[in-house]
Amino acid sequence: MSSNKSKFNNKYKQGFYHLQNPNKYIGDPTNIKFRSSWEYAFCTFLDMNDKIIRWSCEQPVITYQDLRGRTHRYFPDFYYEILKNGDPHDIKKVIVELKPESELYPPKKPLNETAKSLENYEYAVRTHIKNKLKWSKATEYAEKYGAEFIIITEKHLKQRGLLR
Repeated sequence: MSSNKSKFNNKYKQGFYHLQNPNKYIGDPTNIKFRSSWEYAFCTFLDMNDKIIRWSCEQPVITYQDLRGRTHRYFPDFYYEILKNGDPHDIKKVIVELKPESELYPPKKPLNETAKSLENYEYAVRTHIKNKLKWSKATEYAEKYGAEFIIITEKHLKQRGLLR
């Protein structure tokens, strides 16, 4: 028998977002997953903001190649369309990735080189390289389709009052 258990991580606030304005959502309104309190806050912002006319989670799907030439699929956290200056004929399209500010910069080599610290450093370097490859392709994709790709950090969310 198969089980329908979620693969959510108990370390973070995760679940399914319940829409207040389902007419704005692009996709299946019953399957909006958030994988952190940041994503939940951003879902709420997109859902409740009158200037946001359409939005979705984990869209669009963007392909990229790793350093070995293997093709992967990247699912940015959000896509939304917003009215610029309240003008229904002037719409801005935005692709969003939510990331901790610490992941925007290359990791620093540990001062105390233990096996564990070097293992963590190696993992952080690989993650940083993978993110740069994804974000480069997301920027290209956005430009091709008349959108903008942005990375939003916890600092941005706090400045906008979305996080405490």
